Amino acid sequence: MKNLPALGLALTLLLAACGGGGAEPQPAIDHVVAGRFVLRVQATATGYAALEERPAPYRDGLPSAAVDRRLRVGTPGGDHLYAPPEGWSLIDIAAHPSGELSAVLATHRELRLLRLDAQARVLTNTALTDPAAPLDPYYDDGGIKDDDSLLPLHTRDAVRLAALGEDLAVALRTGRHAVVAYRHAHSAQGYAPRWRRLLEPGTTVMARYLSSGSHDTYGQLVNHFQVLLAANAQGEIAVAVPAAPHNGAFAAHAAHFPAQAPAVLPDHGAILTRLDGAGQRLGATLFDSGGPTQVYALRAVPEGGWALAGRHKVAGQDGGWNGFAAWIDGAGRMQRHAVLHVDADDVLFDIAPLPDGRHLAAGATGYQQNPAGASISDQGAPLLAVLDAQGRIARRLTLPAAPGQNPVRSLQAHNGRWLVAGMRGGPGTHTADADPARLRADGYVLELALP
Repeated sequence: MKNLPALGLALTLLLAACGGGGAEPQPAIDHVVAGRFVLRVQATATGYAALEERPAPYRDGLPSAAVDRRLRVGTPGGDHLYAPPEGWSLIDIAAHPSGELSAVLATHRELRLLRLDAQARVLTNTALTDPAAPLDPYYDDGGIKDDDSLLPLHTRDAVRLAALGEDLAVALRTGRHAVVAYRHAHSAQGYAPRWRRLLEPGTTVMARYLSSGSHDTYGQLVNHFQVLLAANAQGEIAVAVPAAPHNGAFAAHAAHFPAQAPAVLPDHGAILTRLDGAGQRLGATLFDSGGPTQVYALRAVPEGGWALAGRHKVAGQDGGWNGFAAWIDGAGRMQRHAVLHVDADDVLFDIAPLPDGRHLAAGATGYQQNPAGASISDQGAPLLAVLDAQGRIARRLTLPAAPGQNPVRSLQAHNGRWLVAGMRGGPGTHTADADPARLRADGYVLELALP
């Protein structure tokens, strides 16, 4: 088995836990892919589904550049791949209880919803259309919009999926930068909308650029265009919108929902909106992070609440970027906000609940970002840690790494164990400036048990 010495205790305990009971245990998942990192992993009945992405060069000012992702479905009998047709980008996936998968494809203006079987074969392919989108309220600050597009001008990566049983929840940011949620039902004819809900009005969203560099490490330049989506066991969903001066999210929310606006609007953080399974709005929570912020993860927690994770800048700290996690209860009240600082700069890309109020957190540490800019160093270490009930790091777990960036990007519970996915040997902002061949990374999906 590959990587056994590096994983040490974790996989040793995993193999011990698999023994006994009669049936021959399946070997632990240990998948490595060359030239692509694993952005997101989900568990399936027979293995896993992973989004594998090729690192993209930074192109100054190029609207809606293609995203090179493909789907891998790993099973004991072999792997199955799906890649989108030319001109389209695969953006997100969702795994359903039946074993089927959903996926969303994007061009620079259009979206399609796919249903795939357990071998990644396309069952149906349906255009996602929204005649109401050009009519959504818009608060103009002088920015650029496209009323007829279902995607922002500057990124295709602004749509997310979540399974609601065999139904599908979708959240996206339109071409006029409104945030909308939908529920779709599936049949042999494809996906059909059950409801639509406007969550945030349209508003100006300004692009961010690098003054120099060949790669947007951690996708920080488009984070403020993105949305996050999660569903819980009760069929409720939550949608989180990163909020910053670049997207005016807090100001637009206050203008459209004045009864929910605080006396003083924060500058940075997120807006989390909760909906029931019928699309009825349950409330919105404004999270004030206190400084420049990127939000990368949203998860349901068993107690009925929600967890956010990402990174924010801390004034006066050497380096300045810390990972953070924040918890919001089922009634929309902020419970706690934890800052995670390990080494140099830190970031969290995923967070998942464990028993007894603990969480498993994934990200990167030991990198450095230009305090006055967006350049991120060539080197970064993986961060995988158990957080206690207060959000403090109780234990770090060791993962293999390579020279370069090594972020852990995604977590998923799987038969009492954990699927951990990410990148090895990836690029920083300037790694490939003089040599485009250095714009590469390898990816992995590992199955492990917590010691």
